Amino acid sequence: MSKGESNQDDQESSVRSRPQNNDGTASESDQPSHQDTTEQSRPQNDDGTPSESDQPFRDEDSDDLESQEREGLLKSDDTIQNADKIWRGEEQINQARKLLYLSHMFDQFSEGTWQFCIILFLAAFSNYESLVLVSTYGLCSGLLVCYFGPQLGRFIDGADRLFTARLFIGLQSSAVLLATTCCYMLLAANEKPFHFSDESEDDSNNNSSYGVPTDAKSIFLLVGVHLLGAIAQVLDSGFTVAIERDWIVVMSQYITFAPEEESTNLQKQKEWLSETNVALKQIDLSCQIIAPAVAGFVVAGWDGGGENHKASDLKSAALFVGCLCAVALVVEYICSTKIFYAVQTLAIKPIPSANNSSPQDTSCGLFGLSRGMKIFMSQEVSWAGISLSLLYSNVLTFGAIMTAYLVWRGISLEQIGIWRGVSAAVGLAGTFVYKILSVKIGLVNSGMLSVTVQFCCLSIGYASLFVDNLTISFAMLIVGVCSSRIGLWVFDISVTQLMQLNVADDVRGEVGGVQSSLNSFFFLLSFGLGILLPDPASFHVYASIGYIFVAAAVVCFAVGVYSKRDSLAKA
Repeated sequence: MSKGESNQDDQESSVRSRPQNNDGTASESDQPSHQDTTEQSRPQNDDGTPSESDQPFRDEDSDDLESQEREGLLKSDDTIQNADKIWRGEEQINQARKLLYLSHMFDQFSEGTWQFCIILFLAAFSNYESLVLVSTYGLCSGLLVCYFGPQLGRFIDGADRLFTARLFIGLQSSAVLLATTCCYMLLAANEKPFHFSDESEDDSNNNSSYGVPTDAKSIFLLVGVHLLGAIAQVLDSGFTVAIERDWIVVMSQYITFAPEEESTNLQKQKEWLSETNVALKQIDLSCQIIAPAVAGFVVAGWDGGGENHKASDLKSAALFVGCLCAVALVVEYICSTKIFYAVQTLAIKPIPSANNSSPQDTSCGLFGLSRGMKIFMSQEVSWAGISLSLLYSNVLTFGAIMTAYLVWRGISLEQIGIWRGVSAAVGLAGTFVYKILSVKIGLVNSGMLSVTVQFCCLSIGYASLFVDNLTISFAMLIVGVCSSRIGLWVFDISVTQLMQLNVADDVRGEVGGVQSSLNSFFFLLSFGLGILLPDPASFHVYASIGYIFVAAAVVCFAVGVYSKRDSLAKA
């Protein structure tokens, strides 16, 4: 057999040995040998397609690395966007806070000037012969604030924030402008008596009782001054509640400082609130010092030139107050609008809870406190507010009653004025003490320490009332009263911030309104005691009562707040 035939036979036998399909074609296994083993080793699905593992080869570690890189880039991009958002939010809220300070400064300065000048106007209407008009004005204002505080707070909770602010600003400024107009008309109608001619006049021709005009026109204008001035004070109280108890809290929540850490957010919110509350209190105290001084210089600048200081042209002072209130109205209106649109969350009002909006619980009771007091007492920091309100009954301050007592004791007006300024400056220093204490020991501990310090300092002043030596007594009184202002304002800011952080969102206004009413109620007690015991020799009686109320404030805060400090969610 030839070699060619042998090869042909081998090929034929090889073909016969290979598996074939029914049509005689080579089966799938009859493929080129370099693929045969590969095809057999590859796993296949039921339909004969290569399984998932039979894909082009990729390094799993490389895939994971690429996935991590992409995820890292996305996270980095999100972080940059969040950081940019937070930065823009901080810039926006800081600008809004500056506008808040500007608005508050104009509000407090115009209010301080008005409150100072209205006392001069009312005293002038009686030819400086009686304090009856001053007393009735204070009583009327206090009662209206005490009665309408909860209703205004309820209105704040339910109405649009910008509408509420504009309404309060507009009505308050209008009331002051109308009141100053009444004062101007009274001063113009009774101009002759204020220059005090040397010649005595027949009392029957004066149409006055104890120096107070009694003709129909004067009585009508005096009633107008009382009502309009009291309304202005009520609206100012409502505006203060809206800003300090609601707007500021919403602004402090506007920035998300650390989305993943609630504790960090709370700490940042506390710091922001602390800075804002301190700055606002510093503005308040500064205006209490500067506004009366500026008003006094303005009145003195329009002096009629007479030797007697009672010849001052108070009509010009009335015009000055009216113009100042008009300017303040414009500034507050613009600032409030800009703040509202800068902080978008101010447009969102919380939905009242069923417990706080029950239709059958609408009675106001005495001073409007029945419904509001129930909501107030349901707050876990209610006793802090009660403690603060009790301090308003204290007369060991450089207020009207203590000033009259010091004059009766023979202290010169110059000395009283100097030490009153020192007391205000010491109180201003208390705001800086608060910033340190609140960071070091927290809000509740700061409140407990400050109210205790105030009580101890007032103990020195109270003891001075029973010292016969005038020099020693006066020195003890000054030291005790001035030093107590530090504790007072640290406690005031501590309680304010505790209530900002812990009062429910949907009742902030009503709780703040009740707080304002309680403050006014206890403040009126001192005037009531002054009316019942007008003799300066009885000063130690209502000083004792005020001192007891301060001690009660210490006990209320210790039992109602300090003992439960661990359970407070945001202490």
